[in-house]
Amino acid sequence: MLNRVQLMEALASVSGSLFVDNSNAYAIARSTWDTIINDQDFLAKACRVETKWAIPSWQGRLDVVIPVDTVLQNYQIVSVDGSQVYPDRHQGTSGYLINIGSVVIHYGLSINPVTFDSQPTVFTGLDDACYQQVNMHEVINCRRQELELVGGFDLMRSVQDRNQATLLLFDGSLVFWNLEAKDSVLSDLFLPNYLATLYQLYQQKSMYAGYISLPKSRELVNLVRLALCDFDVDNTKLYTVIDPVVDANIASFFLTPHTRTGVFCNNAPISRLYPDVLRPYFFYLHVGDEIGRVEIPGWIAADTVLVNLVAALILDQSIKGVGYPVALAEAHEQAVVKGPDRDFFYHALSKEGMMHNRATNMSGKILRKRRMGI
Repeated sequence: MLNRVQLMEALASVSGSLFVDNSNAYAIARSTWDTIINDQDFLAKACRVETKWAIPSWQGRLDVVIPVDTVLQNYQIVSVDGSQVYPDRHQGTSGYLINIGSVVIHYGLSINPVTFDSQPTVFTGLDDACYQQVNMHEVINCRRQELELVGGFDLMRSVQDRNQATLLLFDGSLVFWNLEAKDSVLSDLFLPNYLATLYQLYQQKSMYAGYISLPKSRELVNLVRLALCDFDVDNTKLYTVIDPVVDANIASFFLTPHTRTGVFCNNAPISRLYPDVLRPYFFYLHVGDEIGRVEIPGWIAADTVLVNLVAALILDQSIKGVGYPVALAEAHEQAVVKGPDRDFFYHALSKEGMMHNRATNMSGKILRKRRMGI
């Protein structure tokens, strides 16, 4: 039970560290950004620097502002999201659950305008025995993402309508960051599958994008860092002052509601493993309440008409969702496995075990929780 009096005292004692004034960092970033956008050779100079930072590439002006259409009446939006119930050692079983939620919303149609669904898949955990050297939670997270991609492809194949714009919207990045920093075993297993599904979407010309709310990316900030240190990246003291700044702050210097930036190419090492048509690109979109990050594949980035359409669809979804795409919110609600459902899953596992004379060996801790008393 939470002691609220002590909580308030604890918050008061650390409030000076929780709420820091970053106005100086923002001012320095803005002044430096204003210098960069007037340097036509900045990209060429940035590309010559050897650094571990992700330095994006682009065409045209850095600070271009592109209005986004807000008048849309006839389109389809498809979204999928996933959640998982990890194996619980106290339950005495290696089984786990991945639940994929989905939503299809039709605008401009009077019949079946919204379709919700959720698809649970149970894994024994035995198939993952060959990955014993890898954290089990990471394997499950990778499997969940794989099911999300496949689920999105299957939905798009079933609802594709050439007479109605249709967008598959994922929650999060199209860059599989979870594989870049993980054991190569995971990357070797899952990355080819991920890219194969995305390529199938490309082959049937199904538009897809990823949306990141409150993004913490720093590719544009990295450009400011390069300018502050005059391309001497080892001179860290010259740019640490802007550590609190993120790309959304940079974009706020010039974007207004219902506008977007130009399109940037993601040059992170893992992005170079993608085929050119799937290579992740991104832009920032001011949806009114926040500046979100939209990621798109190379084949969409190469077509300005498609880029504008994706931006318009996501903006309309954000307006309808009062600041966040409504399709993403609804898919999440279908996917999330809440406490009672998680308990039901564990109970069903135990029941199945008893039916097959394989009772699970539950820990004393979990048994005590079920018999909690005074």
